[in-house]
Amino acid sequence: MTSVALRIAGAHGDGVESSGALVIKVAARNGLHVVAYRGYGSIIRGGHCWYQVRMGDSEMNSYGDGIDILIALNQESIENQKSHLNDKAVVIYDPSKIKVDTLDASKYRLTPIPLLDIAITASGDPIMRNTVALGAAIRFLGIDISAFAEVLKGQFGRKGESVVNQNVKAATEGYNYQGVQTIYSLRGDGKHRYSLDGNTALSIGAYAAGCKFYSAYPMTPASSILHWFAAHEDKGVMPKQVEDELAAINMAIGASVAGVRSMCGTSGGGFSLMVEGLGLAGMIETPLVVVESQRSGPSTGVPTKTEQGDILFVMHASQGEFPRIVVAPRSIKESFKVAADAFNLADRYQVPVIIMMDLYLSEHVETLDSLDTESVHIDRGKVVTENTDGGRFKRYLITDDGVSPRSIPGSKGLEFVAGSDEHTEFGDLVTDAHAGLDWAIEVRKNMHSKRMRKIETMLKNESVFVPEVLNDGADYFLVTFGSTTGPALDAINLLKAGGKNFGLISFSYLMPLDKEKTKKLLEGRKLINVEVNYTGQLAQVIRMNTGIEITQSILKYDGEAFTAEEIARQALALVSK
Repeated sequence: MTSVALRIAGAHGDGVESSGALVIKVAARNGLHVVAYRGYGSIIRGGHCWYQVRMGDSEMNSYGDGIDILIALNQESIENQKSHLNDKAVVIYDPSKIKVDTLDASKYRLTPIPLLDIAITASGDPIMRNTVALGAAIRFLGIDISAFAEVLKGQFGRKGESVVNQNVKAATEGYNYQGVQTIYSLRGDGKHRYSLDGNTALSIGAYAAGCKFYSAYPMTPASSILHWFAAHEDKGVMPKQVEDELAAINMAIGASVAGVRSMCGTSGGGFSLMVEGLGLAGMIETPLVVVESQRSGPSTGVPTKTEQGDILFVMHASQGEFPRIVVAPRSIKESFKVAADAFNLADRYQVPVIIMMDLYLSEHVETLDSLDTESVHIDRGKVVTENTDGGRFKRYLITDDGVSPRSIPGSKGLEFVAGSDEHTEFGDLVTDAHAGLDWAIEVRKNMHSKRMRKIETMLKNESVFVPEVLNDGADYFLVTFGSTTGPALDAINLLKAGGKNFGLISFSYLMPLDKEKTKKLLEGRKLINVEVNYTGQLAQVIRMNTGIEITQSILKYDGEAFTAEEIARQALALVSK
């Protein structure tokens, strides 16, 4: 596989993100595969940010460890990014604004281009210096300028022909500037691919599954889910930006009780406020999908950095015991599928389903050939529309599988009470006034057992609550969940090239976990746990459920996502001891 990593770096407000998006479109339309990721701070303007776009001729699972081409838009970019430059990396910069005397000219391909002067000459607008730099980068990559011109027409067409022509002229000037020449020959397969981030894929999956209501208070990195639903309000969905996360979860619960497939979303700080509402959904057994996109904590932490530090919190949030499903998608494509499946699982078992994203998975971009929306089917579970018994409707009927019949409010003869106290099969509340009474004790015991039986039913009926194994006969296995899986897959290939036989055991569904099958999969293997947190929370979950203790771990908690290269380096060091 041939791949090249291009990084654009500058200050907030320099157009770094929009420039990265243009490169992604050019690569995707030329049949290349892309994985892209950005680093940014929580301030509006100022401060350093970057966007890395890794392009290749075959599928990739991580955004790369080093930089092959750097577009430096300010002096800080040189100082902050020089440690990431690969040997012979191209550095594109404006010599009137930036000094590169700290870089070894014999080690890198320093390419001074008067970006600002060319931009003003070509268009009169200094903002087009980015377009000039991108034109040069496109030439280095070996992509024809006409492909970039087509993307520019699509991007700026609404602003008029004059703006399009100015951008194309600026890009062409950069493309043809002296010293700029093709050094990479990236060749795509001719397919025009989709490019999207994890939150977009999740939103599309939820919509395909019939989600009609989404409530949220904006909180990075979950905010773009709300943006997606707001942008598609004309498609029959109702997005609701609320005053806080308490309102978000309670509105979603209300919509679900009313029969609407509903979802709410937040990050860890907001989920802390949702915990009481989560318990309400568990008690009244209403289907609910909650997105919890993790970021560095505790408290406000580092708002724009990634982490996987909320697993144990999410799995045990709210007081008391009630069944729930916790799932962490491992890729952007799986984010779509998990979101679609979550609504069926929530309806089928009348439980909350919590989708654990993280900033890296929510915001990084990949190319996909397609999203199969046509394959999504809808299962509303035990919804009844008429009373066949003639008596009062037993909404919380004691059943062998733990799942009771559910009606939609307004259905004649199917009225029920949904209250936060323990209750009878009809929904009549068992309050403190009944404490100690034999019948109340029996109601509590039977109703609590009924709810918890859903876990056995899920494990019996669904095959997803077991980790997947790749390269079953390997000497060592990386153990991952969620977004660490992609970089680990690429790390395994790097280790294989170095003569080391590694496999992968990856978790997507974390709760409930099929303890016996999981234990059988893990026993007797040499395991290395890989997580983006300090305490190895997945390893703790594994030990709690199987008794197996993973003694070697690769942990990262600096706010950055794993790269394949650093996983491979650390894994090699562990097995070489």
